[in-house]
Amino acid sequence: MSRSSRGRLASAFAVLALCGGLLPACGDDGDEEQQSSNPTLTVAGWGGATGDATQQMLLDPFAADGGAPSRMVDAPGTQLARVEAQNKAGKIEWDAMDPAGDAAFTLYRRGLLAKLPADLKAELERELGAERVTPFGFSHGNAAEIIVCNMDKMDVCPKDIAEFYDVERFPQSRAFPAIGPIQAVTTAQVAAGVPREETATSDVDVDSAFEQLDRIKPKVRVFWDSGDQSEQVMRSGAVDMSLMWASRAYRLQKSMNLEVNWAGGVYDPSYFTVLEDAPHKQEAFDLLGWIASHPAAQANWARAAFSSVAHPDALASLPKSLTDQLADTPANFEQLAVPNFEWYSENTRELDARYQDFVRGG
Repeated sequence: MSRSSRGRLASAFAVLALCGGLLPACGDDGDEEQQSSNPTLTVAGWGGATGDATQQMLLDPFAADGGAPSRMVDAPGTQLARVEAQNKAGKIEWDAMDPAGDAAFTLYRRGLLAKLPADLKAELERELGAERVTPFGFSHGNAAEIIVCNMDKMDVCPKDIAEFYDVERFPQSRAFPAIGPIQAVTTAQVAAGVPREETATSDVDVDSAFEQLDRIKPKVRVFWDSGDQSEQVMRSGAVDMSLMWASRAYRLQKSMNLEVNWAGGVYDPSYFTVLEDAPHKQEAFDLLGWIASHPAAQANWARAAFSSVAHPDALASLPKSLTDQLADTPANFEQLAVPNFEWYSENTRELDARYQDFVRGG
């Protein structure tokens, strides 16, 4: 799954309109459906090919296997704002969703995601491994931001994130994400010497991280805010190297002489979750359990969405040409730093504001 939509801020007006009388989506029909013995789950996702893959490879097979039927709602990168809007309006409309890690942990901290029942959490850990399970869900549709170099313009590409931050040895121009503050700061932590194995549990030393970011800023020619833009600036030759989502990098590599390096890049997961006040909460938990326990369905989804899944059996069944490009493949995952999303959920506003000042030049 490309994360081209992850920096796009969408207005919450549409959600408020739904529950404010402009559209009938929040009326009596929904209450009647909730009372039905065969409710339809509403699952919010990333839309596009990813949403289609989720419907066809996960939701429809779940229903065919006796689970509740489900329908997808496109909410690319706007899950946090729209759930908060639904909560403010007093009516949660969604049952499950797959927000990015930063949004997921923030929503859970604000009491808007349901805690997994103990038996379901244990089942998820048995299937996926404890490191892929949180108190509120499991990682799925996982990406990574990694180093990409145009080898028609460079003799040597940085082999790891510390070298990417070394502007004396590598003075070439760079592109860098304008979005995802905790992901960007995690790369800076590693460049500052924090072992990548410790980033997930280490509080961020914000001043130290921004010292690293300030070092490379003079060499950052473009701050990209979408996957499309990250590809375009490399394709046009506007920059010599970049941090990019892996899926975008490998797609671009088909038409360019690119070198791709994973060491010290950042893991960028999404999480399958259930809303705290979901209309059909138990059925949504059943959906999560079904997905986690069906690696063949996950593998089908990974092929269709060109994105990573956590189940080791699913990964093992995929062709090497695909798994070489996925964030959860052990050889790749072992090189990535995992952000401390829990710390971020406690410091969201402060870090977001400082990062935007950094990007804008403040």
